[in-house]
Amino acid sequence: MDDLQHVGYSKEVIEFVAVAKEFCGYLESAQEEERNDFLSKVQKFIPLIYLKGSLLPDCESDEMGMLDEAVTEEDYNMLLASLHGILGEHDEYLEVFDDNMQYSETPVVNSISEKLCDIYQDLKNFISSYRSGMVDVIAEALWQLNNSFELYWGKSCASVLRAIHLAIFKVTDTSEPQ
Repeated sequence: MDDLQHVGYSKEVIEFVAVAKEFCGYLESAQEEERNDFLSKVQKFIPLIYLKGSLLPDCESDEMGMLDEAVTEEDYNMLLASLHGILGEHDEYLEVFDDNMQYSETPVVNSISEKLCDIYQDLKNFISSYRSGMVDVIAEALWQLNNSFELYWGKSCASVLRAIHLAIFKVTDTSEPQ
């Protein structure tokens, strides 16, 4: 099979790569953004990333090994600090759909910046592997990305979008019980 016919070069994957690259680049350069501008842009990125991620084709990999991680712990922590600095007091939110909620007697608090960094890490690692241009590496990276979408970053997208919406519109329940 011609390498360009590989599923890794499908329209869906190429579109995902374009959106993921733009998202990662935006987060990396967002440290000077105003909170409202940042939230507004991320509010638009997250549903698009989720949509493009849900359209990715299945890909089998014979390798089933670990790929090199492009995002180091230092990179992750620097981005986390930068995003937390932008969001400030709007960073934390209560999460009711967290798997840990069933074991907790207190509310589970999550962080918008941490969820964005988790999404960033999976997308950036995929992009790094994709850039290799090697079909076997792309297949393994796509398999890992799909698996991670189902288990982690897809959930993070769904979770963080609600928190971003609330931070943008400062939605509060002002209705009085009748």
